[in-house]
Formats: sequence, C-alpha cells, structure tokens
Amino acid sequence: MLLKPALLLALLLPLSATAQPGAVLPTVRTELKRDGGVLPYARVNGLLAQLREHGEGLFRLDFRIDAEKSRLAPDQVRLIVRSDDADYPIKIDAEGGLELPILPEAEARTADIATNTAKGQLAVRGSLALTTPPEQLTLAKVRQIMRVARTLREELLPWYLRWLFPRIQAVRICSATPAWELEWREDGQLLGLPLPQAAGERDPEARKGEQGRSCTLLTGQENWPDAARLLAPPGTQLSVKL
Repeated sequence: MLLKPALLLALLLPLSATAQPGAVLPTVRTELKRDGGVLPYARVNGLLAQLREHGEGLFRLDFRIDAEKSRLAPDQVRLIVRSDDADYPIKIDAEGGLELPILPEAEARTADIATNTAKGQLAVRGSLALTTPPEQLTLAKVRQIMRVARTLREELLPWYLRWLFPRIQAVRICSATPAWELEWREDGQLLGLPLPQAAGERDPEARKGEQGRSCTLLTGQENWPDAARLLAPPGTQLSVKL
C-alpha cells in the first residue's frame, strides 16, 4: 500500500487473495498474505484515531476506489479489515466510497486489509477533506483549521504518521465563477471585501486537460476580523491546499 503526501493520497492495495470461480462473496474469507508494499493498517488506524480525538471535528479522510486503476468495478469488490480478534466488513457505496473502521490500538497492530481482488488489481484513494460547509466558513474557522492542523502534524502525530498528514498551507475555495466575498460588521456598518482569484491555483477536482473551476485561498494570516464570513456562489467547494 502506497500513500503519497498529496491532496489525494493514493492508497494502492496490492493484496494477495484467493476465491473459487463463480463463488458468491458477501464477505471476504481469504488468507491474508502480507506484502512488503502494503502499509500496515495500524498506520492508517493511528491517523484516523488522532483525527477523531484531536481534530476538533474539522477534518475527515474520504476513501474511494479508483475505478480507472482497478480491475474490478466497485460493486464487485469485497473488503474487510482483519485483525487477530475479528473481521470488520467494509461497505462500498455505488460510487466506490468506503469508510475504514477505527480499531483499538492493540488490535490494530495485528490488522490488515483483505480483498477478493488479485495482487495489484485494486487501488483506493484517500483524500483529506474539511467538514465545514462553505456557508459556515469564517476567518475564525480558517484560523482554527490552520492551528489544529499544525498542532496535529507538529506535536501530536508521531514522526511515522506525519507524512500521511501533509502540512496544510491554506483553505482552498473553488467555484464555477470567481465571485467570492468576505462580509463582517464593524462599528455598526456591514462591510464587504471581494476575494481575488489565486493566480495559478488549480482546481483539485479538474481532470487532466480540463480548465476546472476558479479558486481562491485563505491562510488565516489575512488582516481581517475573525467574524468575516465567506459569501460564495452556489456549488462552491472547500478543500485544503497542501
């Protein structure tokens, strides 16, 4: 399993598994063979646990089967997290999205992922996402996101997990039209400030060769009050710039 410190963290699952031809696999019952390229589940579990305990509800990790790099369609894939104590089936939705369980630390040490796919035929991507909807984003929230991310990475995460949680540079705001504004009250007056488009900032959702949406950035270092609230067009999405 390979994780790359990018906005989309690529989890490649080169796992060995066996299945009888034509067999129905409601859950995975295979002999898990460890592979030198597989990231121990304890690492992923440790990051998930730290986000839950210390992330102040600001972050989540979204996992999805990469259909372009996998041999099987999502509805044909069966996954479990298997430890010495129990099996934990993983539900996969129609779009290939899935949620990994958080295990007790001691149990996670013996856990790994098992699948009904052959080695090298399944790729899962994980992305670090923000839980704050655009209409609730204020500069105070941006500053909280940056503070918590810095504390997680520099103080709470052990060194061997820091590369799974890259340093966050800013909150990225992307829309089909660059019509963003910050609004706040000062001395009884309602003030508004248009946000400029970030030069060269690429839409993380854009496919190769596509222009993508316009984006702007907030770092929390801006000289505006905490109460400044984002006003953005419908369909605006937030993400983290790493």
